[in-house]
Amino acid sequence: MSEFKEDPQVESGDALEQLLSNATVRPVPDSHRVSAARDVVHAEWRRVCAGRRSRRRVTRFAIAASVLIVVFSVFGLFRTSGVHFVQVAAIQKSFGTIHWLSERSVLEPTASLAKVHAGQTIVTGDESGIALAWINGGSVRLDENTKVEFQDESSIVLHSGQIYFDSQPAEIIGGTSASAANAFTVITVQGLVTHKGTQFMVHVHADTLTVSVREGQVSIDGPYYDSDARRGEQVIFSGSRSPTTLRINAYGGAWKWIGQTSPPVDVNGRSVHVFLEWASRELGLELKFLGDTVKQAVHAERLIGIGRIDKQPEAALKMYMPTTAFTWRIAEGAIYVSDSE
Repeated sequence: MSEFKEDPQVESGDALEQLLSNATVRPVPDSHRVSAARDVVHAEWRRVCAGRRSRRRVTRFAIAASVLIVVFSVFGLFRTSGVHFVQVAAIQKSFGTIHWLSERSVLEPTASLAKVHAGQTIVTGDESGIALAWINGGSVRLDENTKVEFQDESSIVLHSGQIYFDSQPAEIIGGTSASAANAFTVITVQGLVTHKGTQFMVHVHADTLTVSVREGQVSIDGPYYDSDARRGEQVIFSGSRSPTTLRINAYGGAWKWIGQTSPPVDVNGRSVHVFLEWASRELGLELKFLGDTVKQAVHAERLIGIGRIDKQPEAALKMYMPTTAFTWRIAEGAIYVSDSE
């Protein structure tokens, strides 16, 4: 678990970073000033990346960006008109040790927190996780030992750990829009990760950034290199070295934790097909039917009297599929569904 302590030996630049990381929820200036600040910062980022010259220039950019953020935040504090707290997400599920930085700049349990606002930071401990309904559409998950700062409605800062984003989650996940999400960017030391209609995972450890794509495509805009990652690809950025691209499965292994953070769903009166779509998407598996007749029947049959499910997808399959007229099995990256007869 992260600890926030004052260290008299910290260099001045690190001290500023530590101070900013401990900041509480901040009022957000009006949208015109936020947009202007973001445009200036992004233009400088692109200029630095295009040069590919030295880490010193990147450092200067980081300092300049930090100053801009502070200036605009402070400016917003002194403008009483138009100042407001911006909600960016709602908590759907959490387990284990979850904390957030409160108004007193101390770590508080999330038991009293239902909504997440711009400027807040959430920290997860061992064997912990959290699921969030993103305000602009999509589902965000935080793995154990993760620290995330929520910038605004379209971006987060991943300081350490691992997050997952699904731009178009299953329609039965309560409180989450089933329509495609708007812009969503993960900001890290090693670059900006932006989705293009995607399920993807971002992991940060020290100076290494790992981006894994389950579906769709993401772009990574780094200080030294840019890259795209597509379905079944994992791109690794480490220091100033050129990125490495690997082929990966969209299920199991590194993706397993996502099922543990699956939010509750209400399937009462829904078709068996909707239930199977939810499970397959959460598990990263294809959904296949053994015959058109089976597919039509799965669409037609309804789940009645089951109601709310708050279980991991595979456990839900084992519990509720026996109540239907179908059998199922997982093999070769897919859920195969057939007639029980």
